[in-house]
Amino acid sequence: MTTIREGTSLDLPFLEEMLYEAFFWNSEVDRPPLVEARGRPEFLKSLADWGRAGDVVLVAGHTGVAVGAAWFRLWTPEVHSYGFVDEKTPELGLAVVEGFRAHGVGRSLLRAAVDIAIRRAYPGLSLSVDPANLARRLYESEGFCKVGEVGTSWTMWRKLPGH
Repeated sequence: MTTIREGTSLDLPFLEEMLYEAFFWNSEVDRPPLVEARGRPEFLKSLADWGRAGDVVLVAGHTGVAVGAAWFRLWTPEVHSYGFVDEKTPELGLAVVEGFRAHGVGRSLLRAAVDIAIRRAYPGLSLSVDPANLARRLYESEGFCKVGEVGTSWTMWRKLPGH
């Protein structure tokens, strides 16, 4: 059975692993080693000063082992990531360990992240996804719509209730 809990600073190494999976999701393309990816500006920026106001991480576990994570954070127009919409809308990231994909873990994490964002009264959630990534279909099935493109990725957004 899969459980979902809010993460803590102790989960940062796993969050980094999941960020790596989200960045380099396509296993058919050359993936740099994690140690190399850590030095890339976009990767560094994604976890810089983690724990600031608005940062949320959720960890999915299966029999006591972490198998996926969803996270979101707020950005500014000056400092942001690829899925940036505005400074009031957190950008979501999500990844699942390879052997647990397509088993509902990602959907459970996504729904839990949406629930937290609703409770915190955010107007929406945004994300960035390569249109070839199978996760795009998950996001669309959960109400995310394409609102832009940055490079080879789509920016997707979902309006949250009450806004």
